[in-house]
Amino acid sequence: MKFGEELKRYMELIDCSASELSKEAGMSPAAISRYINGKREPELGSGYIDRIVDALKKLASDKGVFLKREEILEDFEAGIKEKNNKYDFIDFIDNFNVLQSGLNMSNVSMGKALGYDASYISRIKKAERKPLDIDDFTERITAYLMTNYSSENKRSFIAGIFECKVDELKTDERYRSKIKSWLLEKHTDYNEIIQNFLVKLDDFSIDDYLNEDVRKIKIPTSPIIIRNGKQYFGIEGRKAAEKDFIKLTLLSKSAEPIFFFNDLPIAKAAEDEDFKNGYILAMSMILKKGLHLNMVHNIDRPMEEMILGMESWIPMYMSGAISPYYFPKKPSDMFCTSHMTSGSVALSGECLSKSQERARFYLTTKKEELAYYKAKSKYMLKKAKPLMEIYTSDKEEEFNGFIEKEDDGTLQEVSGEHFKNMNFIISRSWIAINKLLSPKIHFVIYNEKLRNAIKTYLLG
Repeated sequence: MKFGEELKRYMELIDCSASELSKEAGMSPAAISRYINGKREPELGSGYIDRIVDALKKLASDKGVFLKREEILEDFEAGIKEKNNKYDFIDFIDNFNVLQSGLNMSNVSMGKALGYDASYISRIKKAERKPLDIDDFTERITAYLMTNYSSENKRSFIAGIFECKVDELKTDERYRSKIKSWLLEKHTDYNEIIQNFLVKLDDFSIDDYLNEDVRKIKIPTSPIIIRNGKQYFGIEGRKAAEKDFIKLTLLSKSAEPIFFFNDLPIAKAAEDEDFKNGYILAMSMILKKGLHLNMVHNIDRPMEEMILGMESWIPMYMSGAISPYYFPKKPSDMFCTSHMTSGSVALSGECLSKSQERARFYLTTKKEELAYYKAKSKYMLKKAKPLMEIYTSDKEEEFNGFIEKEDDGTLQEVSGEHFKNMNFIISRSWIAINKLLSPKIHFVIYNEKLRNAIKTYLLG
C-alpha cells in the first residue's frame, strides 16, 4: 500500500482522528490531510516520518493498542517506495527547474549540453512539454553532471543544490545514483515551514509593532572602544561580534545604509533563544533609527534555515526598510563567510564549511579598512540579484502598473485558507504575496527556489 493508505490503516487500527494525530505529531492538520489523501508524501529519512511514527506509537499506547515502532516505520517506508505512476512529472519539473537555476544555466546552454533545442527546454520548464522518455532525459542530465561537475569542489557545489552531504556523492556510482534519484523523486515537504512563515507575515501589524515594541526600545548610548580592530573566534565569538557590530552601528551618527551578507550556518546560533531574541531586538533598533538595509540572503541553505533567517527580518520587510538580494552562485565551496558594513564599522568573518567552531571574525572602525570593506560591499551588491521587489503602500500605483504589464492571461490569483489579510498572484516567473492590511504591501518573488516552495504549498 502507498504511504497515505498505510497511514489511514494505522489511524483506523488505533481509532485515531487526523486532529489527534496532528496535535501529537506537532504538525498542521493541513499537512496530515495531504498525507492521508495522497497529495503529498514525506521524504524517506525525514523528520516528518519519525514524528508521525512516534505520534502513532504514543496514541496507540494511550488507547491500549500495542504497536512496534519498527513495524510502523517499515510499512511507511515500503508505502513511500510504491507509486502508481513511475514518475510524477510535476515533481520532475520542479527538480529540473531548481537544478537549472542552481547551475545558473540559460535554456540555450542547457539545451546545447543535453542535445535539445532551447525552445524545447523552455517548454519543459513550464510543464508545457513532457519529454518522450524521462529516463533518457534524466540520463542526459546525469551524464552532463558526471562530465562537468566531477571535481571535489564541484561535487560540493552540487551537494548544496541537492541539500545532501558531500560524502553521498563521493564515488562515481553513488554520484550517478544520487543525481537520478534526486531528479525523479519527491523531496522534503516544505509546506509546514512555508505555512508558518506566511502566517507570521499575515499576522504581523506594523502599526502595533511600531506603537508597542519599537516605542519601548532604547538605543544604546554607552560607547565601545575599538582602537586597532578586534578579533573573535568560534560560535560564541560570532554572537559577540555581531552584537558589537550592531551596537557600534546604532551609536554612530551615520545614516548610510547597512550591508549584510552571511552564509554561515545559523542553526547553532538560532538554538540560543537569547541570541535570537537579541537579533530581533537589534532589527527593531535599526528600524527605529531609520536605517536602510541591503541584505544578500544565502539561498543555498536548506529551506528550513533559509526561512528561519527570513523570519528575523519580517519587521524590516513590512516597513520596506530592506532591499533583499541573493547570489546566483555560492561565492565559495570551501569557506563560509560573513561580511557586514555600515557607516562606521565593518565586520568580516569566515570559517571552513565543515568547521564553524573554528570561525574567525574581525571588527574594525579604522578609516582605511572601513573604506576597503565598503568597496567590497558595493562590489558584492553589483553581483547580487533581487530576491524580491517590495512595493509599499506608497508604491501601489507602481505595483498595479507592473501587474497590468505582466498580465498575459496566465496569471493565477489564489487565496490561502489560513490567511485573513493575504492573497497571492502566481506567474510563470514570479509570485506576488499581497498583504492587504497592516500594512498594505506587495512582495514580488523572483527567486526560483523560494517561489517554487510557495507555489507547491498553495497549489499542492
